[in-house]
Amino acid sequence: MTTEERVLKLENAFATLAQLAASAEERANRDDGRIDALTDLAASADRRLGDLERSFQMLVELARNRDERMDQHDAWINQLGESQARVETNLAALTEIVSDLGRAQARTEQALVSLAEAQTHTDQRLDALIEVVEQIRDGNP
Repeated sequence: MTTEERVLKLENAFATLAQLAASAEERANRDDGRIDALTDLAASADRRLGDLERSFQMLVELARNRDERMDQHDAWINQLGESQARVETNLAALTEIVSDLGRAQARTEQALVSLAEAQTHTDQRLDALIEVVEQIRDGNP
C-alpha cells in the first residue's frame, strides 16, 4: 500500500472519527437535557412525596382525633343510658307514690264526708238540747 493510500485511509479514518465524535457530542447534549429533565422530575417527585407524607400524617392525626371523639361520645351515651335507667326507676317510684297519695286522698275525702255527717248529727242533737234547756228555763218542760 502506498503512502497516498495510507494517508487517504488515515484521512477517512479521521473523518469517521470526527463524525463519530460529533455524533457522540450530539448524544451527550441530548443526554444532558434528559438528565436535567430527570433531575427536575426527581426534585418534583421528592416535593410531592413530602406533600404526601405530610398529608398522610394529617390523616393519621385526624383519625386519632376521630377515635378520641368517638370514645368520648360512647362514654356520654353510656352515661345517658345509666341516667335514663335511674330516671325510669325514679319515675316508677314516683308513680307508686302518686298512686298511694290518690288512695290516701280518697280515704281523706270519705273521712271528711263522714265527719260532716257526724257534725250535722251533732248539730241536730245540740239544737235539740238547746231547745230542751230553753224550755226548762222558760218553765215549759
